Amino acid sequence: MSTPTESDQVNEATPTTSKRPAITAPDFSGTPQPIGDFAGRADFPQCAHGAFIDIQGFAGVVVEIVGTSIKVRPIEGITQRFNVNRLKALYAPAVRPEPVVEEVTVAREEVTMPRKFERSPIAAKPEPAEDEPAKPARVYIENPDFTAPVQLINVYARQPDFPKCAYGKHVDIEGYTGVVIELVKGSLKIHSPAGITRSYNAEVLKKNYGKV
Repeated sequence: MSTPTESDQVNEATPTTSKRPAITAPDFSGTPQPIGDFAGRADFPQCAHGAFIDIQGFAGVVVEIVGTSIKVRPIEGITQRFNVNRLKALYAPAVRPEPVVEEVTVAREEVTMPRKFERSPIAAKPEPAEDEPAKPARVYIENPDFTAPVQLINVYARQPDFPKCAYGKHVDIEGYTGVVIELVKGSLKIHSPAGITRSYNAEVLKKNYGKV
């Protein structure tokens, strides 16, 4: 943020020139107050005359008010000049207008409520027809036999009834051995002795290992 100086152009009403004389012996005692403590007041910049202020790290005493500017003398260094309207724009707290509450008159209407509310009957779920075939229960092997001889998956993938012929068999697929414990939607679930279950697509197995 640039330092506000007299060269800044502000299209606002300018304060009148202070009639207070320039301070030749400024008082630097105490802690400099932020310029924001003065910029928001109605009597700014007159209220800051003689005050020890701080403008973004530049600390000094307001020794004179000249037109639309204040002169600030630091403890050491050159006296700086700051535009009053620019200081207000940068450091004065924003004025928030109070919310306007509008009174709305609503005509009172008499509403006749029904004495009894009847809930719509909940449609019962249709029962399956007697001739509709029941879905087959899921069949899987809970206790696979890992003592059975291990056969390469090629032995079963070449058979016409694959993958049914591999169900319950102890197979080897590229070094992964396990028992085919379930056939689900064209896939074989193979459970290893280590407790890991993998799923293999039957078509892919037949394509890769079913060649004679």
